[in-house]
Amino acid sequence: MHPHLGEQLLDQPSFWLAVGLSGDLLWILAYVLTIRVGFKQKAFGIPVLAICLNFTWELIYTLLEPSPTPLKHWLNVSWLVADSFIVYQLFRYGKPLQTIPQMQKYFYPAVVGTMVLCFVGQVTFHHAFHDRAGFEDAYMINLVMSVLFVFFYFHRPDLRGLSYGAAWAKMLGTGVLSLGSFIESWGTPGYHGFMNFLYVSIFMFDLLYIYLLHQGRSQVQAPSLSHAA
Repeated sequence: MHPHLGEQLLDQPSFWLAVGLSGDLLWILAYVLTIRVGFKQKAFGIPVLAICLNFTWELIYTLLEPSPTPLKHWLNVSWLVADSFIVYQLFRYGKPLQTIPQMQKYFYPAVVGTMVLCFVGQVTFHHAFHDRAGFEDAYMINLVMSVLFVFFYFHRPDLRGLSYGAAWAKMLGTGVLSLGSFIESWGTPGYHGFMNFLYVSIFMFDLLYIYLLHQGRSQVQAPSLSHAA
């Protein structure tokens, strides 16, 4: 999952295409840094629910509802591949990291069940609300993800698997795309208050998460974290 500009903007050259690609590339960087730290520290670096929402979003909008824009489609493919590594890390390293006994015991069926629910929920949302290209869905997932990262930070006091660089890349990538979408909505018919709420809320929680990571990195003294991105 990744926020993005509207399909009509990606069909246009010049400034809007540059804005879209800048945000998309920053999101790819966030994935790469998350995966890198995850393998180094043997942990998954994104909250479980966010992984399930992200991965199923990628499946839907890469395979079931592919973008008619070739560039957008191949960007979706690249995110699906990156998300596959993160899902692997979740299954490979996730169970021992669970602190709730019941969650550790039923970790694998719980993750699979959550994946199924996320998939069905997003498919039905797409058809019920005619969410073209998963635009609104992507930003709603992004807000869920941003809020969960704050709680994830407190769940991981040793910062294991958490990437400071990825946090910055996510905030900047989403910020660029949100700003582009906000500017594009000027003069466009319809009510845009909900999307504007999402843009601002995501930025606020991303900023809070970066602040927490910055504070945490100065307090945690662990050899493994010295190599974190």
